[in-house]
Amino acid sequence: MNDDLKRTHLYDWHVKHGDVIPFAGWEMPVRYSDIREEHMTVRNTVGIFDTSHMFRFIIKGPQAQVFLQTLTTNNVSKLKVNEGHYTTCLNELGGTRDDLTLYRVGEDEYIWITNASNGPKIHSHLMKHSTTFDVEVIDKSREITMIAVQGPMAIQLIQKIADRNIRDYSRFSCYRVKLLGYDCYLCRTGYTGEDGVEILVLDTPFNDEGKKKAISFWDQLLKQGEEFGVKPCGLGARDSTRLEAGLVLYGHELDEETSPIEAKIPYAVKFKVEPHYIGYDVVKQHKDEDGIRKTRIGLVMIDRGIPREQYPVSFNGVEIGVVSSGGLSPILDKGIALAYVKPGSVNIGDTVEIDIKGRMRKAEVTKWPFYDPNIYGASRNQ
Repeated sequence: MNDDLKRTHLYDWHVKHGDVIPFAGWEMPVRYSDIREEHMTVRNTVGIFDTSHMFRFIIKGPQAQVFLQTLTTNNVSKLKVNEGHYTTCLNELGGTRDDLTLYRVGEDEYIWITNASNGPKIHSHLMKHSTTFDVEVIDKSREITMIAVQGPMAIQLIQKIADRNIRDYSRFSCYRVKLLGYDCYLCRTGYTGEDGVEILVLDTPFNDEGKKKAISFWDQLLKQGEEFGVKPCGLGARDSTRLEAGLVLYGHELDEETSPIEAKIPYAVKFKVEPHYIGYDVVKQHKDEDGIRKTRIGLVMIDRGIPREQYPVSFNGVEIGVVSSGGLSPILDKGIALAYVKPGSVNIGDTVEIDIKGRMRKAEVTKWPFYDPNIYGASRNQ
């Protein structure tokens, strides 16, 4: 592997048990067995993912709330201690610097979880804007191991290893707990469409001792989860589960040229907030359907074929956009895709054509998630 690539605390375990590939500047496991098998483990039982390549920033100080409101699009003032939300950070033109999860863990203390590829960029952005606020920004990425536990059996597994009752912790809550005797933040979040948690294992510095602690936690998690059918899962299943759930991925559905309104994630954007965040005026126009250049849609293949990023999409013989993410849905056993098209060009139920390696293949415009939410996904038991 390239010596310039970074490694997580769990790298030594991954390289012994899985297929490790370069990803966003890191050496990460793409799979341990079969991607489809790992995918269905997450849908049916419980899978665990190493997400330590993501960046974790602590933002604290008397002006932490107002500072974060100037930089993120959700309503920070609504967050109570032990609550979190999904949000975005924009540039001045309303494009997306990153999408992120923000947790309030104290009166004046927050944790910002950002994408691996955007970590350095976002850290520079936070440091630049923090100079005019009474706030401190601390990069804790190399001192915290992050593991996602996802699937319908995830909460049963976590309850088994927790030092308290966690079953009533609501979606997007974040509490300091002991898991397997380790000091952790337990966040009721994830990015697979399924129920589950993301665990921040504290006090695991990136040294030999910290790596041993992280690997021991991972191993114990797998052992304790055997009765629930737990399996380790790699980047392949992480991407296929999020795609099947219709969730955006930075660098595909989001970038500096795409607003969260165009990406159809309006739940991450609020407008009755003060002070106004960077990019507010542009996304407000987009909300009012002024200036939108493209819109995100879902596609399920009618013909055989797997749609991939940048494949052209046409309607009635006219090219209207391109695929942003595509792959096989293990549940549908069909190709699925997210795509950007011209606003108003198609409606749900329309048949479009995707140029797959020079052959025009039919697909239906549909809603996401691409599975039946009464059978799969976090809402199945609600």
